[in-house]
Amino acid sequence: TAATTTSPALQYTGSTPTSKWFGSSEALHFSTVGVRRRLWDFSRTAYLIRDAQGRVGIADRLGTDRKEDLQSHELLATLPPIDPAQLGDPSFRQDYGLRYNYMAGAMANGIASEELVIALGRAGMLASFGAGGLVSQRIERAIDRIQAELPNGPYAFNLIHSPNEVALERDATALFLRKGIKVIEASAFMDLTPFVVYYRVAGLSRNPDGSVRIGNRVIAKVSRLPVAEKFMSPAPEALLRQLMAEGQITAEQAQLAASVPMADDIPVEAESGGPTDNRSLGCPSPPRPRLRRRVQSTR
Repeated sequence: TAATTTSPALQYTGSTPTSKWFGSSEALHFSTVGVRRRLWDFSRTAYLIRDAQGRVGIADRLGTDRKEDLQSHELLATLPPIDPAQLGDPSFRQDYGLRYNYMAGAMANGIASEELVIALGRAGMLASFGAGGLVSQRIERAIDRIQAELPNGPYAFNLIHSPNEVALERDATALFLRKGIKVIEASAFMDLTPFVVYYRVAGLSRNPDGSVRIGNRVIAKVSRLPVAEKFMSPAPEALLRQLMAEGQITAEQAQLAASVPMADDIPVEAESGGPTDNRSLGCPSPPRPRLRRRVQSTR
């Protein structure tokens, strides 16, 4: 039979427990401060208990060497330890060389700074330098510093679509390729441009087993489903032909581009103004998995 028990820090609703907790009074926490501190420690097992007075609390360990302090209470639930490194898809960590599945997106004009990228990279998380709106000389200084501090990564640089300042997008792309930037966060794109396609395809080659090696990864931050579909699909043939005619990619790279999507990962952007049209996160998020499955079924 379900019953509800309320304490200052916790409320328990559930069936009558049949298990017991044994341990020291020193392991018990009933106050709001004590319970909160214990629950925030994800590295240790927590035991939800109820004492004879009906108080619900948290115990942080089992057993005791002091027989005179041995207590027994109802065991309501056990919360196993959780390492944040366990959360999320392990393939994302593997692809980007991370410890944790967390990414800090770029904020333009260097607001997402070198210090942010370096600090998160050292902690095993991915951050994208806010290169949008900056001239190439400023971006190059950021690249030099971040590569010196994180020679093995992880880090990313933002390539922002600049329809009114095409030279910024063009120069940033050329700089990223020249400096060996292997991960970019593409943002504010309403359509694919020759520059983001050039970055992606210029990093394609064949592995010894014949599979496609993707040397330049693209994380495409989008809010619109039609744009997401473009990044989930291979590069357009017309842009590939243009890049081949300009001598920027090889015929083999153009051929390989037909078998890989334009982006490796696609986060959803919301409430940023500008290209998102102030859309709430709930609008573009639910349809995106359905779109991915539909695109995959046609490839």
